[in-house]
Amino acid sequence: MNRRDFLTAMGGATAVSMMNMPSVFAGSNTTSLYVKGLVMLSVSDPAVVRLGFPKAPGHKATLEVVPQTGDRRVLAFKGQGQVEANGFALSEPSIKIPELVSMKEFYGTTYHSRIEECPTLITIPRNAIKSITTATVSDARYTFLRADNGLEVTTFRPRQIADTLKIDLSSAAVLKLENGKVSIPLETARELRADYSPVESASNSGDAYAEHFRHYFMYLDRAAAADFDVVPKKLGGSSARTPRLGNNFAAAFWPYTFCYAVEL
Repeated sequence: MNRRDFLTAMGGATAVSMMNMPSVFAGSNTTSLYVKGLVMLSVSDPAVVRLGFPKAPGHKATLEVVPQTGDRRVLAFKGQGQVEANGFALSEPSIKIPELVSMKEFYGTTYHSRIEECPTLITIPRNAIKSITTATVSDARYTFLRADNGLEVTTFRPRQIADTLKIDLSSAAVLKLENGKVSIPLETARELRADYSPVESASNSGDAYAEHFRHYFMYLDRAAAADFDVVPKKLGGSSARTPRLGNNFAAAFWPYTFCYAVEL
């Protein structure tokens, strides 16, 4: 008898508690939360993962819910949100997002994150997360320049960067938004799409990513030696988007607004 069959025979969660071992991921059912736009991801807390939506005029946080059955719905949200995942415990989630721009690439470990101060924040316990990966990447490759002297940041690896993140959550969890006023059982959703982009489409002139990146700096405390801003610089790329997952709704139909997430 294998371990899965043994746990089933012994009563699932009770057997896990008796054996002092983490349970397997709640069944095999997951609900994918896609995240894009001007969003900060923090994975430094050993207990939770945070999604911070910085104060940025002209941007609006929306959540599109694609249900298992019925019509999709789109709602605007703000304030505090959280995923509730009581009653089960999971092993450490798989987090593989090498395309995501990280502030550590510019400032090392000399900065302190104040992501909790974001006007809109979603907190997700790690025991509700199966994995975090990159769903789509930018068309263009990017590097970064120091804003004070124009020199390229050599600690950053030029690349196509993460456009959309995919967070696979246990379908047994519940997403609560608007300080608990809105409740979405994940088992009722096929997928969720959180977006924090400009209300109006990005202009074709200039690089909207460079214009928007400055909103992240108000949530950083930096040492004196690292007290400089950085500016993304486009290096060129293909003329068409490159979806990393070919069978998800988000990659195929989402408007492209050139706001990219960062790890804070």
